[in-house]
Amino acid sequence: MKSNIQMPLVLDGAMGTELLKLGLKLPLPLWSAIANEEHYKKVVEIHKNYIEGGCDVITTNTFRTSYRSYKKAKVKDALIRSNNSFKKAIKAALEAKGKKDILIAGSIAPLEDCYEPDLFPGEKVAEIEFMEILENFNNEPVDIILIETMGNFLEIKSILKLTNQVNKKVWLSIVLKNNSHILDGTHIEKVAAMANRYSVDTLLINCSTISNTTGAIKKIKDWGGKWGIYPNLGRTMPTKDGHIKDLVSNADFSKFMLYAKDRGASVIGGCCGSTPETIRKMTKYIKGK
Repeated sequence: MKSNIQMPLVLDGAMGTELLKLGLKLPLPLWSAIANEEHYKKVVEIHKNYIEGGCDVITTNTFRTSYRSYKKAKVKDALIRSNNSFKKAIKAALEAKGKKDILIAGSIAPLEDCYEPDLFPGEKVAEIEFMEILENFNNEPVDIILIETMGNFLEIKSILKLTNQVNKKVWLSIVLKNNSHILDGTHIEKVAAMANRYSVDTLLINCSTISNTTGAIKKIKDWGGKWGIYPNLGRTMPTKDGHIKDLVSNADFSKFMLYAKDRGASVIGGCCGSTPETIRKMTKYIKGK
């Protein structure tokens, strides 16, 4: 863990929506993973912009680098390409970090579309595929395994069962259907109980609206461990291709992050729609940096 740090930890913001702003095409299912191979320098630049904005943790651009995603996209030599994209994502984060006192979180997403929990392929398949992903991260110099945007209870269970084989801190982040349930309808408290069982270091909420996140804070803040949030800036959820309308202002977002900090959040940051400027203003508002 970083030394001389002022809590809470500030996580970076969105990668995908920043790439879209540059005019890049990010078709599903690969989404931002495309940029690792085709626009590597842009990925590094976005990481650096977040670091300059004051974040303490940057997230690898590995949300869609799995073999499943590349195979589904019908990419030739899908296994080779997915491995290459993964390696380049790690390299980009390390290059952006340089010698700075920054943590790197390795992002692991749901196996299928993160907004469609019913597409979960089943526990047996998930355990095999998640084990491969976790082994890849175990061999890389990341500080945290960030299992994020999880909305299916059985999928969460499938990966948490494997985390005893991981030599890094594990953060679990869930996506909300409303202020009490994840996308598949499972109550947050049931997820929290499972997170406790599998020694999750920090339980978070991400890729959810501020309104839903506000109501959910009271349900996770006493779960038994550290907690945090990195919600979207949109007042409504993003479209499937990542576009967001009706954003809250950076000033209002910063005020909400202060609300979370005052209630004990250990980690704060932004998800879809957030920018390096969002993180810079939030960090200055909360930490005075």
